[in-house]
Amino acid sequence: MSTPWRLLAGILGVLALALMASVLALGVLMGNYSSDPGPESPFTVPNTTSLTECYSGSCPENWAWNRGNCYYISTEAKTWLESQTACRSMNSSLLKIEDREELQDFLKLLKSFYWTGLSRRGPDEPWLWLDGSGLSHDLSVQNVFPWGNCVFYGLEGEFTSENCTYSTFYICELRAT
Repeated sequence: MSTPWRLLAGILGVLALALMASVLALGVLMGNYSSDPGPESPFTVPNTTSLTECYSGSCPENWAWNRGNCYYISTEAKTWLESQTACRSMNSSLLKIEDREELQDFLKLLKSFYWTGLSRRGPDEPWLWLDGSGLSHDLSVQNVFPWGNCVFYGLEGEFTSENCTYSTFYICELRAT
């Protein structure tokens, strides 16, 4: 490649990086000015300060402890599959909600929506957790899954289903040691 073309390619590369940095900065600023994210804006970075008070030495650093489990509350949005991969990379799995009691504990403190490990293969298929188990009778929430094949949970204790390629935060779960 001739020198003028290399120079042009370099200038365009620098401009592209500057544009990406500007878009990222704008996104951060807009997230910081949102006082009440509400369900229409699940991308506001969650405030997990109150969850860190639950920290126990039996959990990895930056994980919250509750009822014998460790929870990692993500601060970045990912698709359901990317979230599952991220949890696996930390030797954990996406959140499995065992019962209503777990929902009434620290999960009521969530400030956004988070992927769980609940999904189905298709519209007529059953909802299953990643370990293959179904919903407990205590969690009869199937009527609130209007569309999509993956389930997230959050804001005011609401479950909802969505297309698995949607990006939102996620929660990883690990048995405390």
